[in-house]
Amino acid sequence: MAQIYRSGTEYLANQVTITRGTIADITAVGVHHAINPNAIPDVDDFTMVQLVDGTAEPPDPLAEAGKVDVLSLIGPRDGDVVLTPGDYQRYVLIQTATEDIIRRIDVLTIL
Repeated sequence: MAQIYRSGTEYLANQVTITRGTIADITAVGVHHAINPNAIPDVDDFTMVQLVDGTAEPPDPLAEAGKVDVLSLIGPRDGDVVLTPGDYQRYVLIQTATEDIIRRIDVLTIL
């Protein structure tokens, strides 16, 4: 569970393991936050964000093969997503040419 203050802005990363294919197969990633834990998001509900794959130069010595980070900036100062206080289910979207993979990742609390 991550906690972020509503007046602050910070990056939140979620590591995802690629079980088939390669990182190069990923065409886009996104995040969605829902207050209702039973709400299942549609692909159109996601905000597209950054993919960090560990292959950038210089390489990250801590990067693991088959693992990527979905990175989003949360908060009011030029954030990808601005949320009001509450508990949110955090979902990530991983898109390839043939798949729209949606995973519920964590609970995010905005204080």
